[in-house]
Amino acid sequence: MCKRILVIILLIFSPFGFVQAAPLSEKMSGRILLQVESKGEAWYVNPANLHRYFLGRPEDALNLMRELGVGILNQDLNKIPVNLDFQVGVDSDGDGLADNLEIAIGTNPNLTDSDGDGFSDRQELSTGFNPNGPGKLPLDSIFSAKQKGKIFLQVEAHGEAWYVNPTNGMRYFLGRPADAFSLMRSLGLGITNANLALIPAETANYNASDLELKMFDAINQQRISYGKKPLVWNGEVAKVAREHSQNIADEDKVFSGEGRTCDFPIIHHEGLIFGNYNSDRLNNRGIYYFSASGENIALVPTVSTTVTFSYNDLVKSAFDSCSDRRAKMDTDFKTRLDGEADINKKLEIIKTEDVMRKEIYDKEGYVKISEQKWYSLDKVVSETVTGWMNSPGHKANILDENFDQSGIGVADVDGYLISTQSFIKRATCGYKDSACCQENKNSVYCYSPLTCEQDICR
Repeated sequence: MCKRILVIILLIFSPFGFVQAAPLSEKMSGRILLQVESKGEAWYVNPANLHRYFLGRPEDALNLMRELGVGILNQDLNKIPVNLDFQVGVDSDGDGLADNLEIAIGTNPNLTDSDGDGFSDRQELSTGFNPNGPGKLPLDSIFSAKQKGKIFLQVEAHGEAWYVNPTNGMRYFLGRPADAFSLMRSLGLGITNANLALIPAETANYNASDLELKMFDAINQQRISYGKKPLVWNGEVAKVAREHSQNIADEDKVFSGEGRTCDFPIIHHEGLIFGNYNSDRLNNRGIYYFSASGENIALVPTVSTTVTFSYNDLVKSAFDSCSDRRAKMDTDFKTRLDGEADINKKLEIIKTEDVMRKEIYDKEGYVKISEQKWYSLDKVVSETVTGWMNSPGHKANILDENFDQSGIGVADVDGYLISTQSFIKRATCGYKDSACCQENKNSVYCYSPLTCEQDICR
């Protein structure tokens, strides 16, 4: 089992607050901002805290929107007018409404006139009438104005996401990741880097996909420097690694965050969601074509934070002791986990640890964040790869000549980046549902625990 690596975020005292950001943050509340002096990177300014969030790739953007969204009942959502100008997708009944939008608003995507009143669904929506029954929609301009810039999730449906545009108070259906990303960019407002810097950033400004590939290239440079063949990128394997990183990030959300005297993020190879170990997770996502596998996982900071707080003995004591408390907690957790062989008992240890860390985190005091400086993509990659190469277990996986393919998946949580690298030895036979391997006429085999049945590994 590979050892995990933990690098803890550094918090620095500062007597000064970050006072310039508030006015522009308030003005840009709820807006999508595009960096006109760069590559048009998109940011969302969350009305809840007036901080900006990097939208990244389409999947990241929609996941972020869902994470920042708040639940809303249909009776309240129907008070906000629907914008029909931006729609993507199939329109089965030809009524001018995309099927995915119709499903979200409750109309029938196969009927032009869902309520049979003689007016098409689009006609009724565009004139403020109810397409699902008699009468008008309960549109409320005062209510709509108060929701500008917010993201809503339909709690009485399937969590469909909507964005209320601050410029017109209308709601836009976010739909699929690519559709949501395209919509947000189309509604974006250009901003200079200097002005953008005045708005506190809640996330780093690099694309997760770029980071994964850059980290993968750095790993291959290490292999080449040791005389090993470079690994081949496997997108299917990377997707599994990314899912594990995201599951760990989701687990960490309840005991890591900004503004506390200490937080307690955790990483582990054992999975609680879709497979106990790396090989299980690969199998459970339909990947069987390997004869060997391995996994590295890391947690590194992505931000340097300057904080201030009133001199309170309890708060100061908790803050000053954070690193030691966290290190002891991590050491104790690793010792218990490594000392147990039974996977079910390992999972119980993790669940118990999660509960304990949340209870401790909830009792932590508060500090004031005055400034945050996000690390560059290069620094985050370097910290992760250097950490792995300085750890015997991680290094052994990276330099293992038996592995020939790999994928890396990352996820962020409150100023930390979780990186998972999954390695495999690509097999041409002997894996589940493949042909049995045959060295000669009398030697036929499959990789354990499979057996050869009628020339197929089962």
